[in-house]
Amino acid sequence: MKFWKIFIICAGAILGTWLALEVGLRIFVESPLKTDFYSSITREEVLLNQQETGLKLAQGTGWAHFGWIADPDHEVYIIEKYNGDGWLPVGQTRFSSFLVRGAGGRYRIRALPADGSQARLIGEVEVASVKALASPVYRPEIAGKWQLLFKPQAYGYYINDHTVYRDAEGNWRLVGITHKSDGNYNEEKYFAVGVSNDLPPAGGMKEEKPVADFGDLAWAPHVITENGTYYMFWSPHRLERMTSGDGITWSGRETVMPAPYHKFFRDGMVIKVADGQWLLYTTAKEALFSQVDIYQSFDLRKWQYIDTALRSDWGSERNSPFASTESPFVIQYKGRYYLSITYNNDTFFWNGLLLPFKVWLDGPSYNDTLIFQSDNPYDFGVYRGQSNSPSLVTHLAAHGPEYIYLADKDTWFITTAGWPWIATITAGEAAIAPLEWQPVSQQK
Repeated sequence: MKFWKIFIICAGAILGTWLALEVGLRIFVESPLKTDFYSSITREEVLLNQQETGLKLAQGTGWAHFGWIADPDHEVYIIEKYNGDGWLPVGQTRFSSFLVRGAGGRYRIRALPADGSQARLIGEVEVASVKALASPVYRPEIAGKWQLLFKPQAYGYYINDHTVYRDAEGNWRLVGITHKSDGNYNEEKYFAVGVSNDLPPAGGMKEEKPVADFGDLAWAPHVITENGTYYMFWSPHRLERMTSGDGITWSGRETVMPAPYHKFFRDGMVIKVADGQWLLYTTAKEALFSQVDIYQSFDLRKWQYIDTALRSDWGSERNSPFASTESPFVIQYKGRYYLSITYNNDTFFWNGLLLPFKVWLDGPSYNDTLIFQSDNPYDFGVYRGQSNSPSLVTHLAAHGPEYIYLADKDTWFITTAGWPWIATITAGEAAIAPLEWQPVSQQK
C-alpha cells in the first residue's frame, strides 16, 4: 500500500511538472505576439472599402467563391440564392468568404449588423452552372538527383526558406533566408540573392548583394509579378512588402499587415485566383493545433483573414508551440490544387527548449513535406494523421520547397534548403531536382 502511495505521489509530481513546463513554454512564446483582424484594413476603413469592392467572384470547375470586405466584430453575412420566386438563405459567415459547389444561379450577400440596424446589400452575382467533372489526382515525385542551386558565401553561409522567379531581364533569381552562421534564426535579418541565366544553372547561381536589410527579422520571402510590377512579401508575425519594376532593385518597404488574425504567422505565399483577387497562405496556430491560414486581397496591399486552408486535429502527429505547418506552397496542376507544407517542429515542450541549442531529436522530420489535394484553392481538408486524412497525397523528402514550372519545356522542378546544422539533404545550399507527376486515382 505504501508503495502505491509513493508511486502515485511521484507520478503526480512528474505529470504536474510536465504540464507546468508545457503550459509555461506556450505562454512564454505566445505572449509577445499580437493579433488583430483589423491591422491591414482598419475598422474606420472597412465600410468604404466594402462599398468600393462590392462582391467578387472566383470560379473553377464545379465550384464558385464569393469574396468581399468584412467587419466580423460588427456584422454577419447572409448568403442567399434566387429560386425564381424570391431569395432563399443558403448560408452565413462572419468573414469575407463563401464557397459554393455545383449549382449555378443568382446569388447575393447581405450584411446583417449586430446592433439590429437594417441589413445592407454587399452585392449580387451570377454564377455559371458548371458541372463538377471527375478530374485525376496526381502525386508529385522527385525524379532525379539534387544539384546545387545556390549557396551564398559573402553575405551568409546558407539558404533556408526562399523564392525563385525570373526578373525583367530574363535571369533567374533566388532570394532567401541567410546568416553568417550555421543557422541562427534570431539573426536572420536580410535575404541572400543568387542569379543565373539558366535553370538549373551549371555550377550554381552567382551571389549578389542582399535585399530587405532593415534590421528586423526577415523570413520566407515570396515574389510575384502583376502588370509589370514585382511584389516581394515576407514575415514573421506581420506581413512586409516591397515593390520593384524589374525584380532586381527593390524599394518602398511597407508593413501591410502589422498584426495577423492568428499567432505564429509566417512563411507567406501568394497566388492569383481571378482578376483582381489574390490569396495569401501562411503558417498559423489556433489553440493546440497547427494550421494553414488564408488571407484575401483585392489590391495586394490590404489583406483580411478569410478561412483556414488546412486544419490539424486529433491524430495529427506534430503541433508545436511555434506551429508545425511550415512553408505552405499551392500549385495548380491539371484542374486540381495541391498544397505543400513542411511538417516540422514536434509537439512537446522539450523540442522548443532544445532548439536554441541546435538539438533536433527527429532528424528526418526536418525534411518531411506533405502534399494535399483539392478541387479548389480554399479548402484542403483536415489533417488527422497519415492514415486518416483523405486529402493527403504523398510525402516528399524536402525542406521548405519551391515548385517551379518551365512552360517552354513543360518541365517541373522542386527545391530544398535548410539550416546546415540539421538539414540532411543539403549542407547550406539550396538544391534543385526534377519533379514529375504520377496519376493516383479519380475523384470528383
